[in-house]
Amino acid sequence: MLVGSILLVALTWWSVREDESRDFAALARTNAEFLRRMTLPPSERMASQLGEVLNVSVYFRHRDTGILTPAPTQEILQRGLSLVRLPADGWTHAFEGLEAVAIPIGDLRDLVFVRPEVRLPAILQHPRTLAMLGVFWFLALAFGWALARGLVLPLRHLAKQLPAIETPGPISLPEASRQDEIGDVARAFLRTREALQSERVQRAQAEKLAVLGRMTAALAHEIQNPVSAIKMHAQLWPGGEEEGRITAKTIEHEAARIESLVSQWMYLSKPQPPTMRRVDLATVLRQVLQVHQPQLEHAQIHTSLEVPAEFTVRGDSRRLAQVFSNLLVNAIQAMPMGGTLRVEGISDEKGTTIAFMDSGKGFSKEALSRFSEFFFTEKEGGMGIGLSVAAEIVKAHQGELRVENREQGGASVLVLLPPAKQ
Repeated sequence: MLVGSILLVALTWWSVREDESRDFAALARTNAEFLRRMTLPPSERMASQLGEVLNVSVYFRHRDTGILTPAPTQEILQRGLSLVRLPADGWTHAFEGLEAVAIPIGDLRDLVFVRPEVRLPAILQHPRTLAMLGVFWFLALAFGWALARGLVLPLRHLAKQLPAIETPGPISLPEASRQDEIGDVARAFLRTREALQSERVQRAQAEKLAVLGRMTAALAHEIQNPVSAIKMHAQLWPGGEEEGRITAKTIEHEAARIESLVSQWMYLSKPQPPTMRRVDLATVLRQVLQVHQPQLEHAQIHTSLEVPAEFTVRGDSRRLAQVFSNLLVNAIQAMPMGGTLRVEGISDEKGTTIAFMDSGKGFSKEALSRFSEFFFTEKEGGMGIGLSVAAEIVKAHQGELRVENREQGGASVLVLLPPAKQ
């Protein structure tokens, strides 16, 4: 705008000067013609009166001698040589800050008009200059607004979306519908983001396959112990009635361990979406507590269950039972010297929450941040898949698993599920 304004002022200055010069010459010719027709004498008084009317300096010049009537001012005298030699051609001539026109009015006389040359400040105040500058500034501002709306703002929006290239989920990018270079950039951004997400999914699958390989050895080790116990107690089965009851309980418990391990292994190797049905969480929780009652009694852990009378959600009862079983086993392992475990549930329009609160030593700082990470464990001999599987199953139910330490000591694990209507 600054360069354009300067160029526009320069152009206007040249244009206005040309127009002013033509008008000045036309004024001189008109008055010369008037003096010739009226045969008025070229006297000093006539020059003075004519100059007052026209607001210019008027002289009568003798063509042979170059004498000016009336006598020129000191400023004119300083430029007298040029003025004396001014051609009587009826056109404006500029010299040394003045403009002058000489026109013949007789055989030996010329009419000379003199005025100061038009300066830049006068040009800037000229209506034509102000009008042209106003139109130019308006057009420049309109062009700048259109440029910002069509180029700068879309580019800025694209720049804001750059961090979203690594985040999953849909994004709004209206610039992709444009049929110009910005649209090409936006579409290239979306293609790159899609390719990145696809590569991330493939990498996750490859990592999962690697995880399965590591789990094979760990799972084999974990299965070996309960299988050995089953064999041993099966060999001791022919005994008394009391021994038979204990042996049966042991076999049932160890078989349940195997079933749980295999179930979690199958879920990790090939996760299936949950079968969504109406589930009575109170019944599921009681069944899980009943299955683990021998372990709870052996570990001297006192349990309490507090849930509403109507405590239902939509979900997969088998998968949810697996979640609660994993959390219960973790709580038992967190209290090797005994303690208390409270299981509480609440349900409202915002969703359903099941809390497992134990009196153990709680989570470490690292465990709080990595509890859902596969194979992370701080327990000797642990596989580090219990909470990971629980978190994945809850996530598949559109819920969330949270862990925290209680102020009064111990840990709290929260299972958050959406309302039953969802």
